[in-house]
Amino acid sequence: MPGAGPIKALFLVYESDPVLSFPSRTPAASLRFVVSPIFIPFDAFPKPHPSSPVNSNSSAVKVWSVLAVQHARVLYRRDADLVPLISQLRKDCLEARPNPTVLMLEPPEIWASDVHCQAHWGPEDIAAECWLEAAAALQLPVAELTLDFAVHSSPMGSWLARCRACPRSLAKAYTAQFNALDLQLEAITCVSQSKELGEAWGLLPSVMAEAFRLPNKDELASQYFNVFKEIKPC
Repeated sequence: MPGAGPIKALFLVYESDPVLSFPSRTPAASLRFVVSPIFIPFDAFPKPHPSSPVNSNSSAVKVWSVLAVQHARVLYRRDADLVPLISQLRKDCLEARPNPTVLMLEPPEIWASDVHCQAHWGPEDIAAECWLEAAAALQLPVAELTLDFAVHSSPMGSWLARCRACPRSLAKAYTAQFNALDLQLEAITCVSQSKELGEAWGLLPSVMAEAFRLPNKDELASQYFNVFKEIKPC
């Protein structure tokens, strides 16, 4: 997949070759993070917080939700600033770094779609169609995109390429931000894949749903904290 950047969609089906992932440097039982920027409509809050840096003309408020997995427990926090959020979770877990991390994005930062494949298409044809549809959807040249896809069969017996794509500049910006926090970015995926990610990490669906739901205004304080105890280790 020439020109593809560091993005890997998490699928429970056959993945495209090569799989674009980051080498793991830490054991699976160590502290791991799922990080997701969440955009809240500005009008969802009747009155902005006095200390909020968001301009009253803004259309959305960007906050962070981070889920930390360490052995048999799962912790999560929400905050407007990612730096103290990660710092506090590390203190809570008393864990060394770097920490393997998955970034979950939601539209419009990431594009997700199924591309219908013709029966006579080969791998190169499928890849080319995925790049073209992603470029059209994101209104960016192919050279400015990062993309991955997986081919699977539809209930009707046809073939579909499940695509995930985002601007290359966005992937690089998030990677640099995470590197500065000593987070080992292993994959970039989309919020719609949270179920698959939860299954891969042994997390209950209710945990993923609660951790990455839209927060309420009074939940963004720095002391907001929740602990879930799983039955089996992660």
